[in-house]
This record gives sequence, structure tokens and C-alpha cells, in this order.
Amino acid sequence: MCAWKKPVRGAFAELTKQHSDKLQSLLSHSRSKASTAADVLETYNRDWMRQVHGNSRLLISPATTSEMASILAYCNEHRLAVCPQGGNTGLVFGSTPVHDEVIVSTARMNNAPEIHPTTMSTTTEAGVILQVLQQDAKAQGLLVPLDMGSKGSCFIGGALSTNAGGIHFARYGSMRSNCLGLEVVTPQGQILDLMSSLRKDNAGYDLKQLFVGSEGTLGIITKAEVKLFPYPKSSQVVLLHVSNFSEVLRTFSCATRTLSECLSAFEVMDAESLLCSGLADYPFEHIKGSFTILVETHGADHEHDFAKLGNFVQACEDEKINVLAQVLSQSEQQTRKLWSLREELPVKLAQAGTIYKFDVSFPLPQFYDVVEHIRGVARNGSGKFQLPEDEVAIVGYGHFGDGNVHLNIIDRTRGKHTADLKEILYPGAYEFTAKARRGSVSAEHGIGLQKKEYMSLSRSPEVIEVMRQLKKMMDPNGILNPYKVL
Repeated sequence: MCAWKKPVRGAFAELTKQHSDKLQSLLSHSRSKASTAADVLETYNRDWMRQVHGNSRLLISPATTSEMASILAYCNEHRLAVCPQGGNTGLVFGSTPVHDEVIVSTARMNNAPEIHPTTMSTTTEAGVILQVLQQDAKAQGLLVPLDMGSKGSCFIGGALSTNAGGIHFARYGSMRSNCLGLEVVTPQGQILDLMSSLRKDNAGYDLKQLFVGSEGTLGIITKAEVKLFPYPKSSQVVLLHVSNFSEVLRTFSCATRTLSECLSAFEVMDAESLLCSGLADYPFEHIKGSFTILVETHGADHEHDFAKLGNFVQACEDEKINVLAQVLSQSEQQTRKLWSLREELPVKLAQAGTIYKFDVSFPLPQFYDVVEHIRGVARNGSGKFQLPEDEVAIVGYGHFGDGNVHLNIIDRTRGKHTADLKEILYPGAYEFTAKARRGSVSAEHGIGLQKKEYMSLSRSPEVIEVMRQLKKMMDPNGILNPYKVL
């Protein structure tokens, strides 16, 4: 759940039968697809959280860049609003129609990716599913730097458009840092060939970075060149249970010193999130105020890396970090089981009740402050609210290595506390994040429609004005993903 206001429909043309027929006639490839069927459009008109429902009457899925260019040129000429859509797995309503925009899907732009072992890169179309790319790269001994829970359904184009981070951000960086080249179609139908496998190229402005993270508002990504890395021959995991957040900070400091370049993930889950999720395989005792940490390493030598992880565990003991319990994975099967605790957490929490999700980032020492702040307000901190713990769970987990916390509030009553929660959370959670702790209102999910009115908390009026000018220059008619970001 979230608080958002549906914008008034812009001054765009209505889609007529003539428009629909013409757009469909622009598809000539055998894999291209279009549909006006209400039952087909229902899926594309709804966001992943099922909180937004658009009213698009045309889904069009080109298979080639030239088809994409023709479609956007026609829509721009006739002032038809367009909603670009990939896997539609976003959580800020950025890829779902708000009104009756034409849905332009990249799902058919999914030719098999080309893997280049020598340059350690891949040439991939926008509609390729992340997990497919991961499997193809692994077959040639290479690793895709991005990994996240939605890998089975999210598209590479969407991951670039939202500058996705994922669980290995601390080791490999975001999609922005791993993007070598792009092919983009502008709102006017111009094809920009920014494809390259070069690691060093200072010939003018780096235009591809305008489109990474722009959420489909400046152009539609159709193809990309993405860095790959050697697939780790060794992947080790240890699960630690520590007494409080101060010990999380100490554990992270110890991990960065002792594991150094091997550290690939440092995931943190508070006790309340694990208790609320009801995960059956949790190996530790539930202790209020405690934290569970998943530490992963990637390396080239199993024995060396296993010993290094053991040294880290020993260093935690030597530094008297209050580790209540620990599990050091002994097999690939056990590693997958330990990772499932973190990967299944969002789904299990969503099943526990009506959920309010916040994707925010902080300097590491303040990582958990927003969770404690919201608890303080909700649990009679101001004297106004008294939301019982057994009815409303306020939990935090996330990618600690890059300061990205997922604040989740779960109303187990599924509606009894809606009014109070909306008053507490909007804009309270975002104001605390940006103003009190100088964090960001969007760590990795983007702005979309959901956070549009809160972006001014993280960006100055001068910066937002430059963004508006850029949008106006790139998309004068404002047809591309209207109502989003700005």
C-alpha cells in the first residue's frame, strides 16, 4: 500500500481505431505482437503490487528497433501518450499506465544475448530476462553483476532504465557502472547508437548515462552492452546472529577488513522481519532487537576462500563482537538454503498482511534509524498513535553494504489501521529519511508515480528544474511515460 494521487489526464490525443490499426500495421516482424483484447490488457494495466490500474486499450510489442522507432514517431506526431513496459516488476508504478497510454512492451525484443568472453561483456536486447542472461553467461564462465529476487521476470532494459542495484551492489556496482553501451529510441523515433564495448572512451558527453535510471521518460532502451565478470569458482556464505545494531556496524567493519575484495554481499535482517515472515528454516532463536546477517564471498579458490571466511568469523570473536550464533555453509545446497531466508523475505512479508514498502538509503551508521523512528511514532511516541505490535509489524532489512534499507510496515488486520498508517508514513517516513538523516527517498526502485511528490525532499529546486529542461528538450510533446518522475 502507499499514498499516491492519480494525476489529471494530460492533453494527449485519444486513441482511435484508425490510430490502433495504423500502429499495428507498423509491425512486420513475425515475432512482433499487438493486442486490444481486454483480458490480455488486464495484466499489463496492473502494477506488480496491484495498487494501480491503468486503462490502456492497446498493447504493442515490436520485435525490432526499426519497428520501435516507427511506433514512437507515429505516437509523437499524433500526440499519443506512451507507457514503456518491460517485465513490469517495478514497485513504484513506473511501468504501468496511469490513464489510457499506449503500452509499448519490449517483451519481443528478446533474441538470445551474445556473450563475449574476451571483452567480458554481453550484447543483449532489452527484453531479455535477467535470469536467462545469467544462465547464458554462466555457461561461458562469466557472471552478470546484477542479481535480485525478480530475476526470473525482470528485463535487462527495465533494469537499466531503473539503474537496478541488487544484492551484489557492494561488490560489482549498479547497472549504471556496468553499462558500456546502449541503443535507444527517442520519443521522436530517432535511433541513437551508443553501443560500445570500450572501457575507456572520453569522446564527448557520455549520453548513454542520460537514459540509465531515467525510467523510460527520455527514450526507450532497445539494446545494451553490459560488463560481465569471471564467474566465481568459490562462493561462501556465513549466517550470523548478533545482539543489536551496534554489533551490525562492528561486524561490517570487521568483514571489510578481513574479507576485503572477496566480500560480495552483506545483507541484514532485523528480528521482527524474520518473525513476521514466519520462515520455517530460520536456524536461530528469535530474540527481540537482534539482527541476522548474511555474509557472502566470491573468489577463485574454495579452500583459500573458506579459510578466509573462517578467519573473519574468528576475527569477530577476537574483537568480542556479540555474535549469539552462527552457521557457516558447508555445501552448495546449504548456501542456497541460507540465501532463501533473505530472498523469500519480501514475498513472505507481503503475505502476512497489507504491506507498506519503502526503499530508502542512508549513511551506514543511520541505516536503521528510520525503522526505529517509525516504531517510535506508531507506538505512542507522540501520544497520538497506539498501534499494537501484534497487529502492526514495523520491520527493516536490506543491502547493508550500500546503505539500502527496506522499511516494511505490515498491517496484519488488513485495513483496521489504514488511516493511522497513512498519516504516520506519508510524508513522515520520507521527510525523516531526507531531512533528518540526509538519506535518499529512492535507493534502487526509482521514483515512478509513487514517489514523484517526494523527490523534492532529495533534490533541490534548481536540480529538478534542470531535469525538467532536459525532459522538455528530449521529449517536447511529453508523450513518453507521462505522469512519472517529474
